[in-house]
Amino acid sequence: MTLTYNLSRNFKRLIAFFCVAAALSGCATSKPDLPPAFFPPPPDEPHIQYLTGISNSSDLGGSSGGVGKLLLGGSQVVTRIGKPYGITYKKGKIYVADIESAQVIVIDIVQNTMRNLSDEAGAAELKKPISVGVDDDGNVYVADSGRKDIAVFDASGKFIKSMGKGLAKRTLVAVAVYKDFVITVDNASGLIFVLDRKSGELINTLGNSPDSSKNPALPNGLTVDKQGFIHVVSIGNGTVKEYDLDGNLRSSFGSLGDVPGQFTRPRGVDVDDDGNIFVVDAGHGVVQVFNSERRILGDFGRSGLLQGSLNLPAGVATTKDHLDLFQKYAAPGFKLQELIFVTNQFPSSVNNLISIYGMGAMTGGKAQPKEADKADKADKADKADKADKADKADKADKAKGGKTGEK
Repeated sequence: MTLTYNLSRNFKRLIAFFCVAAALSGCATSKPDLPPAFFPPPPDEPHIQYLTGISNSSDLGGSSGGVGKLLLGGSQVVTRIGKPYGITYKKGKIYVADIESAQVIVIDIVQNTMRNLSDEAGAAELKKPISVGVDDDGNVYVADSGRKDIAVFDASGKFIKSMGKGLAKRTLVAVAVYKDFVITVDNASGLIFVLDRKSGELINTLGNSPDSSKNPALPNGLTVDKQGFIHVVSIGNGTVKEYDLDGNLRSSFGSLGDVPGQFTRPRGVDVDDDGNIFVVDAGHGVVQVFNSERRILGDFGRSGLLQGSLNLPAGVATTKDHLDLFQKYAAPGFKLQELIFVTNQFPSSVNNLISIYGMGAMTGGKAQPKEADKADKADKADKADKADKADKADKADKAKGGKTGEK
């Protein structure tokens, strides 16, 4: 009886184990095979493809999920993302500001691990982190709207110091790091603050021009490109303004509206190494992409797709590192050139809390759908033209024959 009981109990545990495993893996085995989600969609030539997504550590496919240990009484647990907002990438790691858990979550895409940056209490405790930046030494800078400052941690998650306290009229909504500078912005005053990275002292205040059209209006996102130029997104007027570190306005584009190149609720922004500018628009539920000349190239993430749609997106980050880790998710013939990470504030059946896209191009010398469509149309037009000419010639011959008979 004891043997039968133990077998029955172990069998139930085994069944439960596989049920939990299936749940934590998102029931991947039950999902149908879906066609690739390309942007723009066929018949246009694809430039961006949705690759995969992450909502918790079990989505990484490594050992960090710990399903077995979780079920059998071990201490390893699944790390989950709650309501992500800001995001950045540095040296193989994705850093996510999670409002719901009041944490910065660190995802190591090389080691397939996910962890909280810090679990310290007291002065180190985060309240409402909304933006994150990382310097070359691995130190992490967190703009926290609850603390109304920037909390600084070392690479291991140990709290170092606070900076920027008292600068904001309302709250510091974004933070970025460039060399020896930490740049942040206050969403109420629209002022941009440049701080010394080591001392935390205020070096310069930007966005205070007598000409108000040159200043941010309710800024909602900020980044610094590799040349040190500051890009600020404003929800008040739908613009993306670029400044140098001295506060000179270099460029401005965008406005409020519903057509491509305009925004309704712009949020996060990032600039890649080629100068392409990625702007999150939560109102349209897309990321719009502009080239270095500020000409719109397109958007991605629109709703209504079987996969690849965004759901109240907030932050965006790009990198050309570790493309090999994600090439397996790309469609045959689509060669990745860049990775794009976008945070969604809400998950759904078609999106994770972090959506991962790849920018690239089709290879192999095959005609793209757009070119094939053009060739097909050209062939049909040529055949129609030849048929029309033959019909006209036939009618002309008949008319000539009729006149000859009359004579």
